[in-house]
Amino acid sequence: MQLYYKVPAHSWNEALPIGNGHLAGMVYGDPLDDTVELNDETIWYRGAVDRNNPDSVGHLQEIRRLIALGKVKEAESLEALSMYAVPRDQSHYEVLGELFIHQNGFSSDEVMRYSRRLDLNDATATVQFEAQDTTYTRQYITSFNRNMMIIRFTTSNTGALSLNFSLGRKKRFSDGITKFQNNGIIMTGNAGGDHGVRFHVGLRVLQTDGEVSVIGETITVRRATHLDIGLVTSTNYRQPGGEMLIAGALTALDDMAVDQEVQHSVERYQRQYNRVGLQITEDSDSEQTTTERLAAVQQGHQDNYLLNLLWNYGRYLLISASQPGGLPANLQGIWCDDLNPIWGSKYTININTEMNYWMVGPCDLPETELPLFDMLEHMRQPGRVTAKTMYGARGFTAHHHTDGFFDTAPQSHTIGASVWPLTIPWLLTHIWEYYQYFGDLNLVKQHYAMFKEAALFFEDYLFEHNGYLMTGPSASPENRYRLPDGQEANVTFSPTIDNQILRFFFECCIDFANLVHDDSDFVAKIRVMKNKLPPTKVGKHGQIQEWIADYDEVEVGHRHISPLFGLHPGHEIDVDKTPELAKAAAVTIQRRLSNGHYLDASTRDKAISDWTSSGLSANTRTGWSLAWLVHFYARLRQGNNAYGEIQGLMAHSILPNLFCDHPPFQIDGNYGVVSGICEMLLQSQNDQILILPALPKEIPNGSFTGFRVRGGQKVSVSWSNGFVRKVTIHGKPHESVQIRILGERLEQGIEKNVDLTLDSKGVSELSF
Repeated sequence: MQLYYKVPAHSWNEALPIGNGHLAGMVYGDPLDDTVELNDETIWYRGAVDRNNPDSVGHLQEIRRLIALGKVKEAESLEALSMYAVPRDQSHYEVLGELFIHQNGFSSDEVMRYSRRLDLNDATATVQFEAQDTTYTRQYITSFNRNMMIIRFTTSNTGALSLNFSLGRKKRFSDGITKFQNNGIIMTGNAGGDHGVRFHVGLRVLQTDGEVSVIGETITVRRATHLDIGLVTSTNYRQPGGEMLIAGALTALDDMAVDQEVQHSVERYQRQYNRVGLQITEDSDSEQTTTERLAAVQQGHQDNYLLNLLWNYGRYLLISASQPGGLPANLQGIWCDDLNPIWGSKYTININTEMNYWMVGPCDLPETELPLFDMLEHMRQPGRVTAKTMYGARGFTAHHHTDGFFDTAPQSHTIGASVWPLTIPWLLTHIWEYYQYFGDLNLVKQHYAMFKEAALFFEDYLFEHNGYLMTGPSASPENRYRLPDGQEANVTFSPTIDNQILRFFFECCIDFANLVHDDSDFVAKIRVMKNKLPPTKVGKHGQIQEWIADYDEVEVGHRHISPLFGLHPGHEIDVDKTPELAKAAAVTIQRRLSNGHYLDASTRDKAISDWTSSGLSANTRTGWSLAWLVHFYARLRQGNNAYGEIQGLMAHSILPNLFCDHPPFQIDGNYGVVSGICEMLLQSQNDQILILPALPKEIPNGSFTGFRVRGGQKVSVSWSNGFVRKVTIHGKPHESVQIRILGERLEQGIEKNVDLTLDSKGVSELSF
């Protein structure tokens, strides 16, 4: 499948993303003056800084006392003074620079039959056009085989290529540009601050039949029929002086066979991309542009081709942004066009980073999540300092953001978000889910100590109050409540999400301890803490109660739906096992939706201004929030409602290049919609495989192949007219598997629970 356009990109939100998990670009594709915005995952401002507020631990008990007395505004004031980090902000991610490509020989009004495409099947962006009876083609590739970008130029007429190449960084933010031999240039720079990452960017001609020279800071190629250029980067992020390795990296390209390099890159990409498949449309109209499709959806039309494209695009974006040995996908994946991006383009770990990786299990992309686990290990040492300095606790902790240097102190001055030390247990549940899908016991053993250390923090941090073990000061991200006396506040004890996260995390600790045969008193301590957490309750509106008391929300339509963590990604709220809580979850969703609103072109700029100035934009449905709603409805088996949220996301929160609009761009919605669709079609929580649990009427026919379930099996399903036709399961030979198909998915209308034993080849197939 392809993203397809008939005009060049005029803004970053129209450009096409390419990447290999380490190096990335945004392709504009102008025939005369092309730009590729460049990113390197390691370009971070300032360096590591100890920002922990030394006055925190000395005021912790007083803050708790004030909360217990109902003096919440006083508690918030003291929290802001004593617990906010100094300085306020963590390091931020930055753009690397720009590659400028100028083509000579014709004018813009001579350009005809222009096309710009991003082929998700081979991870290649292509621009093609005609001018003066000559066809010009450009291919843009970030190699998965080695850390480089390749751009290939061909023309239908001999000697018709005449090109200039140069590098820049927002006009004035590079340190210098020098020649490399007689066919390349090197740009140097740094990300700013005391210890900001230093970098070199190298660009050189790889092969051509034209005439090459370097004049000043520009590479010129004349009278060429074909041309390949290569771009590499080096930084000191992982190795002191590492930026100086650029000359060797450029020299290493001397004898590179470009055709073979591209082939190997495509093969490595496809080994990940082709593991699963989804077909929910027969429409393959390649003449209709992505812009036209998106405009039709914004007018209220349904387009399952665009939905299928969005699903494949999200997988492409994760593969392109997160690969072994690198950093995880950040708030914008790996793509960034700013020196000071909104929210720092960091890791927002109170849902956004987590959502980035929800697709990993069902879409069979284990290698993409390894950078997240590496990041968690790197957070342990700074997290120990934060735990001791802020809370007087053992173990390690973090708050609602981290950065490229693994900062664990609170970020920003946002009372409803900054001081929330529940992110580590949430992130660690990803390791448990990884094991559930992929069965990697070595990974469990590798990271088990991290679970014990994170649990140790809560052994010290949790405190007795009203018969329960409680968290605090805490908040329900990022919502406020109203007390009976009219006070509005965020700070509280044990909001519902805290208890749900900790129950899930403690269950993971117990299960992992059993796997590694840990017979210490660790499990006994975990069980005691788990059993003393406050339960999930139903409130006066019939909703899941968000706080420890049944307060009213100040923003009833808030984008965060935190009390439903237990529905997804947790599993304590279940249609079958806890029907009353499931019903209350549906009420919670309805209250949020009835009091919220979509963003569109008329409100987008104001929303961005609100985010920038105050960090708030009341009652708005952001892109990632809509993606989370898809998961909720899927778990509640309300497929039509889940589809409606996807339709709303496509109509209101998708940019021209299909990036998800928060606004502005955040990539979590792109990733979240992928896992949401998977949840609609296949679920495996709570020890059962559920086939088509939330199939909407708008997708009566379709199939998927290779989806993974907890337990490690791979499942393929086809359906027509809303009924299951075929189920195939691959696993271990002679393995026992239980599947469940709801009656509404079978023509005879009778629910089936089928116990299967896979054959000697590890396969079983059911037809209906």
